[in-house]
Amino acid sequence: MAEPAALPTLSTLIVSLLCGSICLRLVMFRREGARYRPGVSLCAWLLAVGTGGYSLTVALAPITGHQVAPVSPFLLIVFVILAVMVWRSRGNVATVIRPNHG
Repeated sequence: MAEPAALPTLSTLIVSLLCGSICLRLVMFRREGARYRPGVSLCAWLLAVGTGGYSLTVALAPITGHQVAPVSPFLLIVFVILAVMVWRSRGNVATVIRPNHG
């Protein structure tokens, strides 16, 4: 019989929750008259797929028996900042990546 997988670390769980919240906010974005830009749209889609996929991977790891690599506290800081930026922009990736002139 296979040995059960170890539970993810606290930083891994926090990053997983942050990724889930980023994905949720991106999926809930409404353009409301904003211009459609294919490059930004692709970036938003990739960000949603990546963050949502990671969140599901961590959530399903105990069920599937797979190990999840621990997340560095430094990477946790990056995801906190990214989550804040995505939520402050209400999911508008163009606002997140646009340089501020002025």
